[in-house]
Amino acid sequence: MIKEKTTNHLWLAVIAGGQGTRLFPLSNEYCPKQFCQLDNDNTFIQATVKRFYEIGIQPNHVIVVTTNERQTELARKQLMPIGIITPNIYQISASYGYAGAMIKAAEFIAEQDSRAIIINTPSDQYINPEDGFDSFIDCVKLAIRSAESDAPTIVGVKIRDLVTFVGCGHALYDPEGKDFCRRVTGFVEKPDEKTAKKMMRADDSVCNTGINVWSAESILRATKDIDLERDKINTDDLMTLLGELRVAIGEFDWHDCGTLKSLWEVSRKTPNHHNASLGKGYVDRTDCLGSLFIAPEGVEIYATDIEDGSVVVSEIDGLMYVACVAHEECQLVRQLVDHYHSNKRILSNDYSVKSRNCIVERTNFSDQIRVSFVGMDYISISAIKARNGAIQVTVSKRAENGKI
Repeated sequence: MIKEKTTNHLWLAVIAGGQGTRLFPLSNEYCPKQFCQLDNDNTFIQATVKRFYEIGIQPNHVIVVTTNERQTELARKQLMPIGIITPNIYQISASYGYAGAMIKAAEFIAEQDSRAIIINTPSDQYINPEDGFDSFIDCVKLAIRSAESDAPTIVGVKIRDLVTFVGCGHALYDPEGKDFCRRVTGFVEKPDEKTAKKMMRADDSVCNTGINVWSAESILRATKDIDLERDKINTDDLMTLLGELRVAIGEFDWHDCGTLKSLWEVSRKTPNHHNASLGKGYVDRTDCLGSLFIAPEGVEIYATDIEDGSVVVSEIDGLMYVACVAHEECQLVRQLVDHYHSNKRILSNDYSVKSRNCIVERTNFSDQIRVSFVGMDYISISAIKARNGAIQVTVSKRAENGKI
């Protein structure tokens, strides 16, 4: 149980300054990942705040840290309807990084409540609200209890899947400890497969979710000599300054949703063909399998024979961007971001990464659309603007002899 006196001093700091480049074009400079739709009811940041309401966080005890005006505007628009007051949305320099953002959050909160216990969380993760959610709640409560005794504590989750394990940062802990939160002995950042297998067998590590709990007093005491304008501090440096660190260990369904494939994995799927759709637009699927379709309001996607991939439509600065991405090559989406920033509005109609024989059919809408193919072969795309104003995007797999 959380002590009643702590409940009155419990705060949530939501760090909302990232970009999420591997979800491009869904996530882009005008709408970073944390403000994109996670499901048909919530954006990532809305789901983040709501899950901590379950622990007893009050809306006026939530602060949000952004790094530019666009993020601040989106945070206000999306969070005011769920109770967040605009004075608790703070904009800081992007140069501070995640560690610096947590320090600034503690400063903002301490000005209002010097006795605060602070839960720090990224704004762009997925935690299953049904499968294992009680374990997540219990794990965070353990971390809060630990922080009450002046022991900064991270929230860790056991990962059983090797692929996910390799892609995560991990905290090592003392397996002989008897406390309800174990003593952290070190960190391993994204181990190679051989190291990951060894760590999984040893069973003395957890994935570091990036969720940390500490008192405002303890974090500000540890960082009193840090000048964020002068000193660059990363998360590892910060953890070292905190002294003896502890970890609360949980088993729940956690994803960082860093790729389109992982977003498909957490989305609600059709029972037979395992397709998923996001956004307020319309999606029509024919003979598609294991794929994700993202259509914003005013867009209609008509897809045929798309398997194990994502079709994403997103408007960026007045142009319509379409990406067709094979799930097995989804990490390569970063190359689209580099190409976008290098070329901006002069992008050609199609840009391919490890794709062959894909075509963009010419229509009266061609000058307003930009298409990218990643890891997909023989894909045909066309787009028109219908009389009702909707943008209709047709995407299909062509036969390898070139015939539809």
